[in-house]
Amino acid sequence: MGKNRLIRFARRRPFAALYALGALALALWLAGSFLLDCALFAAGVYKPMTITLADSGQYTLVNLEQTGPDTLVSATGDAQLLLAPGAPVRTLRLAAEYADAGQGGEKDLYYHLPGFGYTRHLRVWPSPTADGAGWVYTVPRLAGRGVRLDLADTAGVTVRIQAVVLNERPPWTSYLPGLWQLFWLAVLPGLAGCALTLRRGLPGNDARRSPAQGE
Repeated sequence: MGKNRLIRFARRRPFAALYALGALALALWLAGSFLLDCALFAAGVYKPMTITLADSGQYTLVNLEQTGPDTLVSATGDAQLLLAPGAPVRTLRLAAEYADAGQGGEKDLYYHLPGFGYTRHLRVWPSPTADGAGWVYTVPRLAGRGVRLDLADTAGVTVRIQAVVLNERPPWTSYLPGLWQLFWLAVLPGLAGCALTLRRGLPGNDARRSPAQGE
């Protein structure tokens, strides 16, 4: 299909053209993310690392008391586990078990960029692992040289930490479109098509179109 035919098709069927463009852009974005992550893992930028509570030099406890070899108890509602691996963190898997199901609150992760501290604008929320034995976080690419896990939002929460695993290679299925991406793919081209259709229907626009455009 030549350039002129594409232009005529887009003018006749703006919604179809916009949805096709949106699908192409999403596919290119996901494929680019996959290839870039593959290159960064291959180059050693993302360094796999497993941290346990025995590795005391790899973390700092804030408002947490270690009561056993792998057990922590929150002292306040702002219990934090700070990690500074010295390299970008792309993924983090928290293998942990709470004494009572549902404890701990949101268990969100904060990361910081150079020149910024930990703020509520720089955080991600976890997805439970398939076996239900932990949570997985995906940090924006090349952002997380230091990360903070908020393990509890109340005092007296007991959590047993098996391991904190950094930079596990994500499965290829993680690069498939997610629900939110599919939602926006369904909504945004439609809104753009409506806006374009309304603009064409405004008074005076017909007069500015050439006879070829009006066919």
